[in-house]
Amino acid sequence: MKRLFIIICMMAMVMTACRKPEPGVIPENDEPMVKKYLVKQLLNDDPEKPMLAIDWNDDCTKILHMKHSLGYGSVLDYDFKYYEDDSIRVIFTMPQFSYPMWSFWYDSIMIHLQQGKIDSICCYDNGVIRHTERYCYDDDGRIIERTYLFGTKDTFQWDGDNVIKACILTRNYEYNAFTNYIHPHYNLPFYLSNYVSNEVPLPLFTPLWKYMPESDVYDYEADEDNYVIKAKSKKTDSFHTYYYRKIN
Repeated sequence: MKRLFIIICMMAMVMTACRKPEPGVIPENDEPMVKKYLVKQLLNDDPEKPMLAIDWNDDCTKILHMKHSLGYGSVLDYDFKYYEDDSIRVIFTMPQFSYPMWSFWYDSIMIHLQQGKIDSICCYDNGVIRHTERYCYDDDGRIIERTYLFGTKDTFQWDGDNVIKACILTRNYEYNAFTNYIHPHYNLPFYLSNYVSNEVPLPLFTPLWKYMPESDVYDYEADEDNYVIKAKSKKTDSFHTYYYRKIN
């Protein structure tokens, strides 16, 4: 049950739009998109318990540091170190008395890039490679396959800027209708996987949609530039808030 709860929290914004098969409905929007980059995601707008907190470089082309949690106080830190334009080393740390007491599968990863996109991620434990993730893209540079732990494959089928079909953790999903709101992760890179023993190795960032899929679980609010700033549960009093940095 703990693992199921964590998966739901990690993928709440992307896995709840599943419906019966129908033709995908993509919003039409010819206006130029304002570039905003997510800097914080909060549960119930509590600044002391961020779900994501991202430190960028000046032009938001590189993530320098990130904090991640489920919104209940436990925090994982991710430090990024860049090597030229072809690799990024990420080291994980967490507070000594973080709850729950997660333990790491790995102590660092090395992201290898090809033409600005992830080619593979090597996972290290005490300097030894224990696992490698591999990524495949279509001719338009959109990710279509991710192979990771124990040979598991996630696959993605696109329509323009949005995924309309996906297989994630061997489970199939369809996304048949979209709002006019821009997904909070749209301008984030397609990494980073989490590697702690009580979590499935899902990507923390999943920018597979330009527009937020419609949901039976959340109601959305957006700002003047159509970026989602609030997702409120239709079943409980909980909600997520999103804060951005604008780049002209």
